[in-house]
Amino acid sequence: MRVIVPVDGGRDCREAIRFIASKKDWFEQEKPEVELVYVQKPIVERATEQAEFDMGAYYEARSKAVWSGMREEIDAIPGDVKKTSLVGHPAQVIPQYANEHKADLIVMGARGLSALQNLYLGSVSLATIASSKCPVLVFRQTTEVKPSGLHVGLSVDDSPFGPKCADYLIAHRHFFGKDATFEIINVVPDDPLYAPDFVNEGPIPPQMTWEEIQGLEFEASVKSPVEKFDIAGVPVKAVKLIGNPEDVLPKYADEHLDVMVMGTHGKGALRSLVFGSSTRAMIAATNLPILVVPNV
Repeated sequence: MRVIVPVDGGRDCREAIRFIASKKDWFEQEKPEVELVYVQKPIVERATEQAEFDMGAYYEARSKAVWSGMREEIDAIPGDVKKTSLVGHPAQVIPQYANEHKADLIVMGARGLSALQNLYLGSVSLATIASSKCPVLVFRQTTEVKPSGLHVGLSVDDSPFGPKCADYLIAHRHFFGKDATFEIINVVPDDPLYAPDFVNEGPIPPQMTWEEIQGLEFEASVKSPVEKFDIAGVPVKAVKLIGNPEDVLPKYADEHLDVMVMGTHGKGALRSLVFGSSTRAMIAATNLPILVVPNV
């Protein structure tokens, strides 16, 4: 497994590194390749017009300062760690570098933006999520690092994302530490006006209640992901939530989970699990680590 960790010396990326360092069982089981990537923005042209300005030395000095300032966190990572320094705009360079080097996972900080900023201004983490071909695990500086026993929730609808993400979690379950537990979560609408997709596929018996329709929507959404876990022999729990995903998912995650897993796109009853709505709202509303899986 190839893991890229973008760093900038900030507190949120330090939490990401501490999380990586705490996964000793994962290092023993999967022998991952971990690469820390520091991307610094190009200096303005005006500065380079000064006589005898050594641009290369300037970039090198800044890189050394970042690596030196994070030495304690880096030294705690088990095994060898590669350190790479690049120049460019992080929002473009990070996903491009990860895609070119066929990363299996990006672990990065959310840069501590407020909910309002995350929703409307965007960030390097949001740009990386939008452009990366591999999953992205986003951390905030307030994240509590647990070495084991993580409660991991996978939010699904009736799109192909659920089974695909279940395969990813099963294959890399050691990443979440020893004794990790998994939940498959589906949010069904609480308003009959928002009828599930399958209602339009055929007549619904007139005696069927709205609660029964909600149950059918839930079963259709969680069936395939749950079967994936069952076949692999990994215990999993199916959880039904009712309401607006942008409201109920963050609340449930904060109360019951250590990591939330979501997709960049989906196809549920409310067409809600799309990048820019539920996933973006989750990143903004909770301090939990969020693993975002691309729909590619």
